[in-house]
Amino acid sequence: MKKANLFIIIVLSIVFWNELSAQKVDCFILKAPEKPFYNMKRIGVLQFDCTNNRRKNLVITNFIVGALLDQHRGIYNTQGQWMGLVKAKEGKTFVKGVKTDFYDVIEREQLEKIMKEQRLSLSGALDESSAAEVGKLLGLDVMILGNVSYTDNEERTNTSTSRCVKRTVTAKGTIKIISVETAKIEGTKNAEAKVTESACDDNISGMPTVDQMADVALQDLANQFVGYFTPGYEEIKYDFEKIKLKEFKDRSKETMDYIEAGDLDRAFPIAYAMYEADSYNPKAAYNLGIIYEMVGDFEEAAEYYGIAYEIDFTNEQYQKAAERAKRGLELAAFLEEIGRPVQPYTFSGGDISTALSDRVLVKGTSADRTNVYDLPDKSGEVVAKVPGGLEFKVIEKQGDFYKIQLRGTKTGFIHKSDVK
Repeated sequence: MKKANLFIIIVLSIVFWNELSAQKVDCFILKAPEKPFYNMKRIGVLQFDCTNNRRKNLVITNFIVGALLDQHRGIYNTQGQWMGLVKAKEGKTFVKGVKTDFYDVIEREQLEKIMKEQRLSLSGALDESSAAEVGKLLGLDVMILGNVSYTDNEERTNTSTSRCVKRTVTAKGTIKIISVETAKIEGTKNAEAKVTESACDDNISGMPTVDQMADVALQDLANQFVGYFTPGYEEIKYDFEKIKLKEFKDRSKETMDYIEAGDLDRAFPIAYAMYEADSYNPKAAYNLGIIYEMVGDFEEAAEYYGIAYEIDFTNEQYQKAAERAKRGLELAAFLEEIGRPVQPYTFSGGDISTALSDRVLVKGTSADRTNVYDLPDKSGEVVAKVPGGLEFKVIEKQGDFYKIQLRGTKTGFIHKSDVK
C-alpha cells in the first residue's frame, strides 16, 4: 500500500472515531459513600496504629480527623498541593449549599481523658468491646479504629550520560467502624495508596524524602477511609453523548460548548428541548440526566438516567449512571434530615420552547453596528443597530432577510449579507 493512501486511511479513521466518540467533561459532584452510615451523628477516632513507624500513628489519625472536618472534601485546589508532590486541580462544583463536615467528631482531649481514666492504650490495637465502652462513656454512635503501614522502593539507573532515581512509597491499611451500641464491626475497608517521584542527575538531591512521601500516601489513605462511609465530592469524567440526528447536530455541539465553558444555564434549555423533541432518544435522556446530576438534583437525574437505561438496557454506562443517581437519592434524604439540603439550582438560560430555533450570528465586532429594519426591506425604518458578534434567534426567513428576536418582545429584519 502506498504511503499516501495509508495516510488518508489513518486520517479518515481518526475523523470517524472522533465523530463516534462521546465528549468528555470533568466536574466535581456530590458522591454517596460506598457504605452509608446515615444514622450516625457523633464519632470518635481512636489513634491508628502505623505498624512499621510508630511516629506516624498521630499523623494518620490527624489526617482522618481532618478529612472528617473538611468542608469541601474531595474538591482539589491549588492549596491542596503538598511539597509539590500532588498534581493539584482547580476545583469547581455546581452543587450549592452542601459542606462535607457532616459529623460531630469528639475532641481528642476528651477521648484521651476517658482512655486514661479507663487505663486503656491510645493505640488502634484496642479491641471492639473496649472501643465501644469508651464510646458509650462519651455518648458516641461509632468508634473508628484501624492500622496502616508503608514500604518504600528505590530504583536506580545509570547510563553513560546520566543517573536517575525512581522512588516509590506504598501505603496500605484497614479501617474498622465499631457500633457503640452493639460493639460489632459495622464496616471495614482495606485501602492502598502509592506515591512515585523520579529525578535525574543534579535534581536527585531535591527529591522528597521517604518520610515526606509517606505522609502524602497516608493522606490519600485517610481520604479513602473517610470516603468509604462519608459523603463527599468526587471528580467525575462525564461522557456526553453526541446526538447525530441531522436536526440536532449543531445544537448538540452548541450544548457541549456551553458545558465545557461551565455555562450550564445556556446548555440546559437546549438539552431539555432536544429530549422533549425526541423523548425516545436514550442519548438525549442521558445527557439531560448528567446536567441534573452536576447540580445535585438526584431526583431528576435518576428519572432521566432511568429513561435512558430503559430504552437501551444493554448500555452499561446508562446502568451505572442510574445506580449512582439512586444512591444519590438516599444521600439527598440524609442531607435533608440533617438540615443541609442541596440548594435548588435555577437554570436561567432561556426559554426551553425556543431553544432549538435557528440562530444567526451578526458579522463584525462589538465596535460595529448593523441595521435591523421594521420590514424585510433596507428602505424601511431602522428599529435597532446591533453590534457584531451577537447571536439572535430566527423567527422566520423572508426572501433575503431574517426576522430575528431582539430584546424583550421586539423583533426586526436583518439582511442575509450582514450575518454569518
